[in-house]
Amino acid sequence: MNVLKDFLTQMAIIATIVSISQIFNAGRRSDKPRSNVILSAAMGLAILLCMSFPAYMAQGIRLDIRIVPLLLGTLYGGTGAGLALSALIVLYRLFMGMDAGFYTTLLTLAFSMPAILYVRKRFFAAAERMRIDIAAALAMFYCVVGLIVVTVVRGFSMHTLQMHGIHAAIIVGSVLVFTALSETINDMLRRNQQLQAETKDAEIAFLRSQIKPHFLYNTLNSIATLCLKDPRKAEELTLEFSQYLRKSFAFDRLDSLTSVARELELVRAYLNVEKARFGARLVVEYDVDAVRPHTPIPPLILQPLVENAVRHGLMSTLRGGKVKISVVQHPDDELTIAVEDDGCGMSAEQLEAVRKRKTKGVGLRNIGERLELLYGRSLRVESAEGAGTKVVFRIPAGTSGSTGG
Repeated sequence: MNVLKDFLTQMAIIATIVSISQIFNAGRRSDKPRSNVILSAAMGLAILLCMSFPAYMAQGIRLDIRIVPLLLGTLYGGTGAGLALSALIVLYRLFMGMDAGFYTTLLTLAFSMPAILYVRKRFFAAAERMRIDIAAALAMFYCVVGLIVVTVVRGFSMHTLQMHGIHAAIIVGSVLVFTALSETINDMLRRNQQLQAETKDAEIAFLRSQIKPHFLYNTLNSIATLCLKDPRKAEELTLEFSQYLRKSFAFDRLDSLTSVARELELVRAYLNVEKARFGARLVVEYDVDAVRPHTPIPPLILQPLVENAVRHGLMSTLRGGKVKISVVQHPDDELTIAVEDDGCGMSAEQLEAVRKRKTKGVGLRNIGERLELLYGRSLRVESAEGAGTKVVFRIPAGTSGSTGG
């Protein structure tokens, strides 16, 4: 009964450490090296505790299920983790003394670990059910190697065979349980990440869907007004607007990126529409010469800011003004994008409302939410009443989806 209790204690130790390590790694799936380090450290702790609380069999023989965390750490953590955990076992056993147990441990690892490391590639390529079977087979292989080594070092006896048979049954059963547990947890985490990604994509799709109707309604209203006041300019505006639509509606896929050149082309098409309406009241300045034109960025990330600057910053005054569009590419391939106007600016209360996204406008709020969803970053808004407004953000170029044509 004491032997069973000792083995159950070791299983409880492994279960606790496996669960904790999975929780720590849950948010680090994209950071594989760090996840492997955490897993290796957790399995190393499990090995030390299992070897520190062994089950004592007859004739003072110590048995433990160190192979379970060793196998889990190797299969899920990689070759480096397997070798590090094997070295930990050898060092611990050496600390206890260079007796027959040390040599059996050393020889068992020497003969079994190459096979475990070799089979690991097949383990990762297998389906969930097959992974569990492979792990159990490797555990049995380790036990058979251990029995052969013990027989060679200490000699054969029926008692040794019975003792190792019980030990092997406990090890294989434990490996089955913990591999199935690990696979279940990994599957749950994968499903949760997929669900989060789908939710984020749906939010981005909704936010992007807001942009086009917002601009369409404004422009159609402008054309309707010009049809009565200036039919020729209305015709010119309609042609410019058709060019804009042709470029704008090219973004069909949610996960596609556009290029800096195409986004700027879209902005120019929009500004041509506005210049057809406002003429000399609208002055545009570009600072984009040093940017590589094919650098990928999210579509419709710049035009709404330009529209916001023109409509609310410049054209709310009779004199109009200038809008400056800057795109700076840094050596690390990040982009700083800024839209600045010298229009009416905002009061302190308005600026605070914009920063807290408590305004009714679509443009700034929409871009801010998309940046947070895509990159975890935010807009920086600088403004003063009567002195204009500047909106700036910095993003990594080309890290979300594929470049749209």
